[in-house]
Amino acid sequence: MPPVLGAISRARVSAAARELTGVMARLRGSAIATGERMAIRLEWSGGRYRYAVYRDGDGDGVRADDIEAGRDPLIEAPRDLPSRYAGIDFGLIDDAIPEVPPGSGVLAPGGDPVRFGASDTITFTPRGTSSSGTLYVSDGRALVAAVVLYGGTGRIRACRFDRDRWAWRC
Repeated sequence: MPPVLGAISRARVSAAARELTGVMARLRGSAIATGERMAIRLEWSGGRYRYAVYRDGDGDGVRADDIEAGRDPLIEAPRDLPSRYAGIDFGLIDDAIPEVPPGSGVLAPGGDPVRFGASDTITFTPRGTSSSGTLYVSDGRALVAAVVLYGGTGRIRACRFDRDRWAWRC
């Protein structure tokens, strides 16, 4: 990849990771301020992930059945990453790489880039806690960033994989 294109791709991967980090931080703060659970729900649609933001409307958490029934209202319309960051999406690179710490496994090419349990829903509570997990954002070839959310504390950390050192830099 020519150096200029590599720099553009790095900037886009970083910007997408920062966007997700910002959305998470904002929703955590909103949940604390309003006393209502907030959630990011990721859905696979049209060959890519889209994410939307919901508010717990009935006090039992943001749940798929409540979303379908309209009890947990949509507060931010679904959006994807490629429409704002050309060539960037939720995904992994073309090599097997180590999981971002604190994980200790290996991420296979083409593996699931959304690591928040089976529901792919990230919930933020009024106590400042959240779901735990990781979102991976990539150009699909050589560059990948991880947004890690630590549920017990609500801490959010963005990291990028350094192929030269074969290690995550956070």
